[in-house]
Amino acid sequence: MDIWSDTVRLIILLFISLSLFGQERIVTLSPAIAEIVSSLGKVQNIVAVSDYTLYPPELTTKPKVGGYTTLSIERVLAQKPTLVIGLEHQKPFLTQLNAFHVPTQVVRLESIGDIKQSIAALAERLRASRQGEEVIARIDKQITDASKLPKEQSVLIVFANASSLSRGVYIAGHDLFFEEILHLCGATNAYTEAYSMQPILNIEGIIATNPDHVLLLLGPLDKVDPEAVKKRWQALPINAAKNNRITVIQNDHILIPSQRVSKTIPAICEALQ
Repeated sequence: MDIWSDTVRLIILLFISLSLFGQERIVTLSPAIAEIVSSLGKVQNIVAVSDYTLYPPELTTKPKVGGYTTLSIERVLAQKPTLVIGLEHQKPFLTQLNAFHVPTQVVRLESIGDIKQSIAALAERLRASRQGEEVIARIDKQITDASKLPKEQSVLIVFANASSLSRGVYIAGHDLFFEEILHLCGATNAYTEAYSMQPILNIEGIIATNPDHVLLLLGPLDKVDPEAVKKRWQALPINAAKNNRITVIQNDHILIPSQRVSKTIPAICEALQ
């Protein structure tokens, strides 16, 4: 009789555990994190997202908790989350949530290695190891299959405010996945100063880099005329303009450090050919 009672209790506990896990309520604090969690088969568990989360499309109707610097603790707590996932620079916000006994997790998404490690860590946390392995395998395949340029060229990657040169532009510096992709394609970063991440260059700084090719990366929210943007850059006295090597890439994944870097790698390599 005791054996049966123990068995029944075990079954009940297992059922409760599975039910609780099935009701995981996740809040993601960046578009990239939302994409990664969704790629692990947990899109239905995301109850709120950060501003500008556009993919997958079903997340666009979820409650918003703010942007990178405008996150709201009240909005997060209102969703009764069982897990809040944020980036390194959002640690102070996550620490505040810990005071309310909200479980949190921090991920890094600067490099391709960071992206893969974060996918693996979240897959383990969310009990989605198989999905995580498949997602990472797709990234690894694109790394292996990246098409090399027949001749090395220096490339300047520009994003965010690429349409205006008067106030300076953000470019891809070092220690970001963009530079890694350039190397995979057989190119080099035209920006050679020591500053990492996302330096801002004025016109003089752009001319000083004298890139062989300029890649202007635009996201879906950049409401500009690509041809008008190219025209401004083609007026600069740089090799890329002289050789008509100003290229605009605009899609919904090019700027996002998520599992969709597996699409960004071939997109950039093909654009440089």
